[in-house]
Amino acid sequence: MPTVFASVSVTLLLFFAVTIAMAYAHALSVGMHMLWGFFVAVLIVLLQCLVFGFFIGSGKSIKRVVEENGLSREWVQKTKDYKNRCYPMLMLAVLVTVAAAAVGGGVSMGSVPLWVHEALVWCAFGMNLYSLWISLRVVVENVEAIHHINDEARLLRAQGRPPVAAAPEEKKEALPPPKSARSSRFYFFAAAAWVPYLYMKFSLGSRTFPYWPFIVVSGFCLVAGWWSAQKTKNS
Repeated sequence: MPTVFASVSVTLLLFFAVTIAMAYAHALSVGMHMLWGFFVAVLIVLLQCLVFGFFIGSGKSIKRVVEENGLSREWVQKTKDYKNRCYPMLMLAVLVTVAAAAVGGGVSMGSVPLWVHEALVWCAFGMNLYSLWISLRVVVENVEAIHHINDEARLLRAQGRPPVAAAPEEKKEALPPPKSARSSRFYFFAAAAWVPYLYMKFSLGSRTFPYWPFIVVSGFCLVAGWWSAQKTKNS
């Protein structure tokens, strides 16, 4: 899994870099550049979604093996730590990538300055590079944890200990996520709320599309994130 993930990540980042190089070299027409950029953005978002799916699936698998064999629940907590390390930067990379692709449509219509699109593209490239590097390191640790868990389970079976189900009260024991992880979700939603507006305003060129609903949603998420951070700090 780590080797495959690294290979796919490097390939997509090369696609991204080639897209930037072709844009500066004017190797493609405006229409083809938009089509190619949209294609690369979709591939990058799909790869990041695969990271989501991997940690969700491995987390459920680890929890099941731990409960069936009566292993230490520290393994389950580690899977949550893996998610908390990857998800903030991963979500931000997806958001900026989608924003860069959406604003590119506005540049073609003359409603957005070119430098805005260029800044978002370079930010998206850097964030995806950093996010995928973090994800690769965590994927390696996660795979190693899976091997250790399987080794412990095989050792218990070799010693003649039958699988046991976890006690009901253990299933309810769940450590709360770090306060930064809880509040960062709201901050992410506050920023993501503006993506549809950017698409309608700049890519589709709508001049009558209202912006106040997005201010309300984004403001609510910001207040909720601040309240969650303060509540956790005082608890």
